[in-house]
Amino acid sequence: MYRLLLIVLLLTVLYFLLRQMFRGFNAPIRDSRDKSKNEEPDHMVEDPVCHTFVPKQIAVIETIGGREYCFCSQECAVRFRSEHPV
Repeated sequence: MYRLLLIVLLLTVLYFLLRQMFRGFNAPIRDSRDKSKNEEPDHMVEDPVCHTFVPKQIAVIETIGGREYCFCSQECAVRFRSEHPV
């Protein structure tokens, strides 16, 4: 009885492993050069005030004088605006 349960368990694990492996082969191959800016979560930008690097997705983005700046927080954005009046 134990042998039968062990064989069924091993066959089930083997089935799921093979299924996962073949699903990986069917996935489309992506070229790293085709990534858009929205798909790049690890793109880091430097805060011009405190020089902290933050991911662009969570950065506070302000356009000042026609140029886009990325800040780590709203406080740094306010400080930058006060130091660089337009």
